[in-house]
Amino acid sequence: MHGATMTWDTHKEQELAVLLERFSGFIRSHIQKYNVQRLGLDVEDILQETQIKLWKIIQNEKKIVNYTSYIKKIVDTAVMDFFRRFRREEEVFYHEKNKMIAEINTGYDSDFIYGRSDLKDLVAKAVENLIESRRKVVKLYLLNLSIEEIALYFHWSPHKTRNLLYRGLLDLKKTLKQNNIDYEHRR
Repeated sequence: MHGATMTWDTHKEQELAVLLERFSGFIRSHIQKYNVQRLGLDVEDILQETQIKLWKIIQNEKKIVNYTSYIKKIVDTAVMDFFRRFRREEEVFYHEKNKMIAEINTGYDSDFIYGRSDLKDLVAKAVENLIESRRKVVKLYLLNLSIEEIALYFHWSPHKTRNLLYRGLLDLKKTLKQNNIDYEHRR
């Protein structure tokens, strides 16, 4: 029984090695299309995450018909996971920085000034109420992706992406104003 498990594991490891050898250039070039280095992210980290996701799929014995398309989706998911993680870390850093500045400058509780979770919830709900195409673009934009990166992700033209983003942001602005939030005058 133990020998059968070793054979199964060895077979799966060989399958992964063949896939990585066959698609390593494709995976690396697809990661680099996102220009992750501009955020200080490492291509090798995303490559490793992609390999882990591939390994899990192989272990689960999922039948893959079109490897190129499937691997592209895996890379896209891995890159988006890193962008989201980067964005969360950045938000924590800026929140803590603003909290310290507020405490030093005003002596007030900085959560009152900067950390209003109800405001964040209201913005999140407003984004969720956008029409789907605009919502998808606005969400990625709020994760600090550029119009070009969003266009690349959805395989749209930059012009279409820009229009959806601007319309989505206008809709978001209207919703926030209806809820008495004037974000343009906030600092």
